[in-house]
Amino acid sequence: MALDAKLALLLIHILSVAGNGYSSLQENNYGSEDEHRKKLDSSFKSGFATGYAFSSVSILAIFMSCCVPWARLNKRKRNRKMMKTPMMTSLMERRERKIKEANEQICMLGNIVKRLSFAGISKATANFSQANKIGLGRMGTMYMATLPDGRFLSVKRIVDSQQFEEQIVSELKTLGALKHKNLLPLFGFCVESNTRLLVYKYMSNGNLFDWIHPVKHRRKTLQWPLRLKIAVGVARGLARLHHGHRGQVVHLNISSKCILLDKNFEPKLSNFGKAMLIMSMSNSPGVHDEFCEMALVKEDVHGFGVVLLELITGMDCSKMNFSSNSILNEWIGHLLSTSYFNDAMDRFLIGQGFDDEIFQLLKVACNCLDCTPDRRPTMLQVYKDIKAITKRCEVVDDSEIQMQPEICPATSQD
Repeated sequence: MALDAKLALLLIHILSVAGNGYSSLQENNYGSEDEHRKKLDSSFKSGFATGYAFSSVSILAIFMSCCVPWARLNKRKRNRKMMKTPMMTSLMERRERKIKEANEQICMLGNIVKRLSFAGISKATANFSQANKIGLGRMGTMYMATLPDGRFLSVKRIVDSQQFEEQIVSELKTLGALKHKNLLPLFGFCVESNTRLLVYKYMSNGNLFDWIHPVKHRRKTLQWPLRLKIAVGVARGLARLHHGHRGQVVHLNISSKCILLDKNFEPKLSNFGKAMLIMSMSNSPGVHDEFCEMALVKEDVHGFGVVLLELITGMDCSKMNFSSNSILNEWIGHLLSTSYFNDAMDRFLIGQGFDDEIFQLLKVACNCLDCTPDRRPTMLQVYKDIKAITKRCEVVDDSEIQMQPEICPATSQD
């Protein structure tokens, strides 16, 4: 502010000098009238221009030093005031509480999931080298790890873990407690500062999506027997999740990208970050609760129907929204007609002699994709329907749905 005052005084002084010059020119009137007028005009213009320039600079300096800092200060004050509102404070406290609870749960889950050392995992992945990078997902980066005994593992490295704490807990709870041949085996986990590592068994054949929709420079082909085997395995895994005495587990993220394939093309369900455990322990559950639970379960059925369509048609159906409009009914009507079905079938399956089985599986898919969730079958019924299509006993062993009673035994409800 002292600098601004000096600039203002300087401006006044300059203007006064210009005025004095003009007055002195009037008093000292010598020479011709023209010369006097020229000198007067020149002095006045010079003084006026100088004064105008300095006044502009002074006004600008005063504005920058006074108004702008106050505007910034007021903005900061408003931001602080907004952060202190009850709603914002409540949301921040709730978020911090959830993160704290999630961290505590992750630490406690060491009782059911093996806890691994960061140094050991880092060594197995060659310090998370680019050469061992096998994929990039929403939650983090996947790496391949090699154990000293020659076994392979896959490691999901989640660096910014705070926004994914709940998903990590869900993954550890479900895959840590449930063991099944069609669920991705969880080998262990690691907590290191803000980094979380989830370690799984390595699936050498990648995910189903890449096999159904191969890129141009990497041709992949799945013959019908393998596609049917995959359909049976995924249905069996979902039936295992949905039908348990102590509660139902809903995946809520079923797609061909979350179905991994081992060296024998046995499918493994992965990506349990959105999974939910629906406890059915209440003696008198409310009608609203039952409706919501059933809607969640039937969402998995719908997702599985989309996967079946991809297996049959070879098209990427994951981007199609069938659940809320009449497009599905029209499309199914065309698919179930013989002429259109032959055109829609994956070209790799044409002329292979499996048309009847493929058409029967299409009917199962259409039932799963019914626009009305209540009309969709249960996954146990879907599994039985697909089992009836195939004649291979080794693929459809009923005992494979059963699990140890203390974990979550299967039921025969239909």
